[in-house]
This record gives sequence, C-alpha cells and structure tokens, in this order.
Amino acid sequence: MLTVKSMKQIRTSRNVRSFRACPQATGVSAAPHDKPRLTREEAALMARKGRRLWLEEQWREHFARAAGPLRVLPPSARG
Repeated sequence: MLTVKSMKQIRTSRNVRSFRACPQATGVSAAPHDKPRLTREEAALMARKGRRLWLEEQWREHFARAAGPLRVLPPSARG
C-alpha cells in the first residue's frame, strides 16, 4: 500500500500554477485565493458565450443574405 507523504507525490496538475491538489496541507483556507480565480473563470465563460452567440448571429445573417430571393415560396407551396 502506498502512503502519501507530501503534495509532490500527487502527480495530477503538479505543474499548473496556483493549482492546489491538497488544500488542507497547510491548514490555511484557500477561499481568498479561489475567489479571484472563480471570478476570472466566470468572466471567461461569459466571453465565450457572447462570442458563440455573436457567431451564430453572423452565420444566420450570412445564410439569409446568401439565400436571397430563393427563400420566397412559390404560389403552390404557400399556405
């Protein structure tokens, strides 16, 4: 059985800065450090959503322009 002696033995994300694999190792709360990180991530998420919506609108306008008068239904197809 392997006994974990330190944070160095936990290999996951060891090289990522400000990643805390063992937050209880020091006994100090990581909440003050997590709040800015979470705020940045929420801002990045909102930026990604905004870009996705903008791209959808751009494509919608592009297809509307490309279809042009072809979108008009013939008299036999109108309801």
